[in-house]
Amino acid sequence: MILLDTNVVSELMKGQPDPRVRDWLDRRTGDGLFVSAITQAEIGLGIALLPDGNRREALTLAAAAMFTEEFAEANLPFDHDAAAHYAALVAYRTRIGRPINTEDAQIAAIALDHDMALATRNLRDFEEIAGITLFSPWATA
Repeated sequence: MILLDTNVVSELMKGQPDPRVRDWLDRRTGDGLFVSAITQAEIGLGIALLPDGNRREALTLAAAAMFTEEFAEANLPFDHDAAAHYAALVAYRTRIGRPINTEDAQIAAIALDHDMALATRNLRDFEEIAGITLFSPWATA
């Protein structure tokens, strides 16, 4: 099972997603791909901050399709179990001098809670988190 980071979902919403990302996802049809409520919130915020217009309208429709159709049954919440992982990993990263932003920590905590790998463009953001296997769909095969 693989949790998709926000940057992967954002890439998929582009009119012309990077072919490496599309190919990577196509090769994982049976792996169980998931998104998180954190990613849904980040995507929603990004869209809400756009000025009114065609782009905002198109992205609103794309996000609705992404979260209510494609990942309707594969959208994981940030719950009390994830919160425990969050506290431990933020404390650890702070102690080693590598703080992590809130959203990345929440996404990592959800991945840990469900024993999932994480697909992201920003591998460095998730380094030093024991128990998460990282993939970059942008890496060449």
